[in-house]
Amino acid sequence: MTTASPYIPGHYLLQLMDTGLLPAATTERLKQHLVRTGLDPLQLSEARLSPQSLEALLHAWPDIQSRRLAIEFGRKVTLTSQGNLSLLIMTAATLREALRLYVFLPLLTNAVTLQYYETEQRGYLHIKPHSGSPMLDELLVLYACAGLERLGTLLIGKTPPLHITVAQDYDSGLSDLKKLLSLDWQCDGVVTSLAAPLSALDIPCLHADSLTHSRLLKQCEDRLARQQQAVPLVSRIRQLLSQPDTDPNQDSVASALNMSRSTLKRQLAREHTHFQSVLTDFRKENAVRLLLGTTLSLEQIAEQLGYSDQTNFSHAFKHWSGMTPGQFRKHSR
Repeated sequence: MTTASPYIPGHYLLQLMDTGLLPAATTERLKQHLVRTGLDPLQLSEARLSPQSLEALLHAWPDIQSRRLAIEFGRKVTLTSQGNLSLLIMTAATLREALRLYVFLPLLTNAVTLQYYETEQRGYLHIKPHSGSPMLDELLVLYACAGLERLGTLLIGKTPPLHITVAQDYDSGLSDLKKLLSLDWQCDGVVTSLAAPLSALDIPCLHADSLTHSRLLKQCEDRLARQQQAVPLVSRIRQLLSQPDTDPNQDSVASALNMSRSTLKRQLAREHTHFQSVLTDFRKENAVRLLLGTTLSLEQIAEQLGYSDQTNFSHAFKHWSGMTPGQFRKHSR
């Protein structure tokens, strides 16, 4: 597995085996498999599991409802479920500070990205999976939504007023699981996000520890800086697209990265994606951010996102969401 290949930390599989959510026979088969392969729990905890291997495991468990399992597993999250980031998040001063710390998620996994930003009324944490497996992407979204909902309660000692929106790309089959979902889940969004009013984000965390937090924050900043010396191509393209002078087409981006169009296409295929998918995801996420977080006109937003005019932007947005940008802005405020 290359450094750019998506992976899930092995400790999540260990946690799942310990929850009691899997049938006893399935857990036993997994333990026997670990014995046969010579992996002890410590080695598995530090392993990087490919999406393909996890998908194969899920296909081997036909008696398991994977969507239900993802949500129930998320509801089993503990303060120590986040691997090496656990203590950093636990010692944050406020809920806002804890959510902002997911900028360090690449230290744990590169199969999903969490991006935090604020508008005048709310804070948002966008959840974007990119495991290369549509099946696993959906499960990552459901686990993240349920897990973050649970983690917020553990951090502040009470249920925070969170609103969860699941992108319509991942809401298939959720109608059968409505009894599992709180009233604060909405399942037809443009992007997947967790939202909270600004007042809730100022709630102090129960285990805040400024000295420990400062030390761990410096360590994570140093580790992330070293890791980003080998930035995946998708991240480099998104960085380019965020620059105002970038022409958002494949030839221009390839030229800016000093590679041919065919090399760009081939290297993106290694990361299980293609240019149009990266561009669409970038535009979709930033359209939502600009519509909710600014007073820019639709024409100005279209220009920022690289559309030739407002009409093309409106057509694209309606294709993603089923409503025009103006309707979305009005409906979401």
